Amino acid sequence: MVVAELEAFFSRPVAPTRRIAVGELRLAGGGAPDAAAMLLGGIVATFGRPLDDDDLADLVRLIGDVEAGRRTPQPRLRHRFQVDRVGLKRSSTKLVADSNGYFDLLIDRSNGTSIQHALAAVYAASRLHRDERRGAAAAMRAGLAWRGEVGPELLGMLRPGVVPSAMGAAVGSADPVSWAMRVLGLATVDDRPGRSTVQKAFRAALRDVHPDHGAPLDGAAVRIEELDTARRILLG
Repeated sequence: MVVAELEAFFSRPVAPTRRIAVGELRLAGGGAPDAAAMLLGGIVATFGRPLDDDDLADLVRLIGDVEAGRRTPQPRLRHRFQVDRVGLKRSSTKLVADSNGYFDLLIDRSNGTSIQHALAAVYAASRLHRDERRGAAAAMRAGLAWRGEVGPELLGMLRPGVVPSAMGAAVGSADPVSWAMRVLGLATVDDRPGRSTVQKAFRAALRDVHPDHGAPLDGAAVRIEELDTARRILLG
């Protein structure tokens, strides 16, 4: 049974202008936030792994922008997000469930690169309501941290409310700026750091906490979210 489906459109890899568009995000039955988060988190888990450090950092920043409902200037990660689908090739990824309640992904790999698929998932999240976006963003960060097989075990973890959130630590801190500077390793800086310093610290810290660089998998999604939350606090 198909419980969720994302339709996306991609330019060919050899096209001079790299473009993506997002079609429908179809959700069947009740529990739409659960299905959307699981689908989008699973796509990012599948296609985020091949990204290099810079692209990974940019993707995490984009997830944060979409979660907060901020405007996303184009292009991002060398691709332009657009509404027009003329000349683009269609791809469809489905979240399916069997009679025992186990979930899996059916991915159309005939079109699109890893970056294009990951970007399509993030931009699809921008169409969700605010609370649903938060759940989807947490699921996508968890997907980026996942290093096992993308299958029922991961998808069962990606439900909103199952994926932990690091936002509470920042909100509960008496001094969110000091908290953010500690998280990014900038606590010894005398003045509030500038944008380039924050971005450089974020990229370096993200590399250190990512399982691809030897960090433990346990808690990696929360650490990634903490870094993005700290970055957003310092950038205002």
